[in-house]
Amino acid sequence: MRHSGIATALLLTVFFLASCITTDPTLGSALVSDSQDITIQTVTLDLPLSESRAAADLQSRISNGITVGNIGSELYSEGLMSVTPASDSVDWGKNPVVRRIYISFTCDSIQALRDDQLHIPQNFYVHRLNFELDSSHVNGEQAQFQKPYYSSEPVSLGGSIYTGDDVWSIDLKPEVGEELLRIPMETRDSVELFMKQFYGFCLRTDEPDDPRIAPEGSGRLNLFDLSSSFLYLSWDYTDEDGNRKNASTYFQLGDYFALNIYRNLGDGSPAAGALEVQGLSGRKPRIEASRLRKVVADWAASKDIPLENLVIAKATLEFPFEFSGDRHQLDHYAKYLYPCKRTLVSGRPHYAPLSELGESTIENGSFDRSLLSYKSSISFYLQKLIKKDTGQLTDEDDLWLMPTLSYYNANTSTTYYYADNVYYSRTLLNGTDAARHPVLKLTYTVLK
Repeated sequence: MRHSGIATALLLTVFFLASCITTDPTLGSALVSDSQDITIQTVTLDLPLSESRAAADLQSRISNGITVGNIGSELYSEGLMSVTPASDSVDWGKNPVVRRIYISFTCDSIQALRDDQLHIPQNFYVHRLNFELDSSHVNGEQAQFQKPYYSSEPVSLGGSIYTGDDVWSIDLKPEVGEELLRIPMETRDSVELFMKQFYGFCLRTDEPDDPRIAPEGSGRLNLFDLSSSFLYLSWDYTDEDGNRKNASTYFQLGDYFALNIYRNLGDGSPAAGALEVQGLSGRKPRIEASRLRKVVADWAASKDIPLENLVIAKATLEFPFEFSGDRHQLDHYAKYLYPCKRTLVSGRPHYAPLSELGESTIENGSFDRSLLSYKSSISFYLQKLIKKDTGQLTDEDDLWLMPTLSYYNANTSTTYYYADNVYYSRTLLNGTDAARHPVLKLTYTVLK
């Protein structure tokens, strides 16, 4: 895997909403009177887990970047981008004829699950978008893309193969340049008018349709930095003296719109005896709120503890995993796995970490190589959960274990947390039948 400085900038504009966290040190103090005799106890409970499910297809906006490629026959990603003139004062001249039109892409990072896949050849294609992209395609009803969003016929010339180099170029058909040469000056003066006439491009690679074509662990994802990628156009024209001359200009990519579409291609079957956590639109273990509450309620009843008297000081989810001895096994495990809630925003799923992730003293789901485990605190969430009646619980109370990212804003001294919709990871956790299986550890007291 190769990363560079764009990764931090990308987090600034990841489409999915951030959680801005504040700390309340007095939380729970009103529940305990000065006369109470407090006894702190601990218990470990088996964690109920639903079968890992694939997250819905995701759309993600990041700052001037697109991710294109595939990981085996599991994940497929396409990148959509706007095209806008870098200069509005270029004169096409008389009788302009396209000499060459091409896109030069700068690759910020590449990612593969195996080293031998980092520079495999991938066929790449550029397609014209079918309609203008705007914020409604992410935030609104059109986000589901009920109609094809790009033309079926590529506008790139055949034989464009990419092997993961830092910079590469892909030539386009002359008719794309001819269309640009017909756009009048007044349209090029206005970005809004230009984008209504020239919608932009979709960059894609071949979609695997057979596991034999894309076996497990094959494939590569490519993150392109559009701020350093441009569409170049050169043409011949006749000047005022009747002489034929040539000129060139360039266009900016993704300056107004860059959108990634991640599609899950897997069959939804998790690895046998394991909990598989895949990044982006892949599989995620789900903890149903009703089952989690029942586990706590059944344990409390066995101890004659009324739920309304149970005060949780700390609740931690522990997800152990095993090391096979292969030094490459853990290279693509998620750096952080933390429970997220799923809500629908304008009909599209939105995942966000629990708000308590901002507490500085909690386990944040970090990858612990020495203990071979991920630990995530859910104290506030669980205290609220046991106060609810079972009939009040909905799907939005469920938890999804997902890779997460954070960004610290030094100007505001605020840390923002996101579901990771930038990088792909694949993590195999122990299943519920394993000797070291997922558990919920409680530190609690009981009010008398």
